[in-house]
Order: sequence, then structure tokens, then C-alpha cells
Amino acid sequence: MRVRAPPPTDEIVVPHRTSAAVWLVVVAVVAATVTFAVVGPRAGCSVVAGVLFALAIARAVGPEPGLPGVAVRGRVIDVVGYLLLGAAIAVLAFTSPSLVA
Repeated sequence: MRVRAPPPTDEIVVPHRTSAAVWLVVVAVVAATVTFAVVGPRAGCSVVAGVLFALAIARAVGPEPGLPGVAVRGRVIDVVGYLLLGAAIAVLAFTSPSLVA
């Protein structure tokens, strides 16, 4: 019995694998959580903002199609989004009177 090959398509099939960038983000979130618990909320928020700024830089200078798990949309949208979120968290962390150092 002969098995037929599926018809060719224009769709690109990418194998599913976990990127090192995703694991670095997970480690950074754990570090931010530990910093939040040990040092304080402002320091924890600073770590989160720093991770977002680092992701913006990595997305801006990295090759296309981008780091899996970090590249969500187009390059410009990703970079601007990461920068705006990082800036918003940093501003709120240092201006909120309810966060004690």
C-alpha cells in the first residue's frame, strides 16, 4: 500500500520549542518577585521595568523574526510597547505614595 504525501502548501511550519529568551524572562520575573519580597516594592518594580527595557533593546537590535516569546507583533510595535510599559511601571513605582521603600 502506497502512502500519499500531503499536498504542498505555502504555510511555513515552525517546530515548537522553548527559547532561551523565554527562560530568561521567567528568571527575571522570579528575581523581581524575590526583590519585591526581600527589598521592597519599589525595588521589585524597578527590576520589572528594567526587564521591559532590556526586552525593548533585545527586540530592537535582534535579527528578524525576533526572539520566540518576545517578538509578539511587528518590531516597532514591540519596542514601543515594551518601552511604554517599562516607563509606566518605573514612573508609578517612584511616584506612588503607597509604595514604601
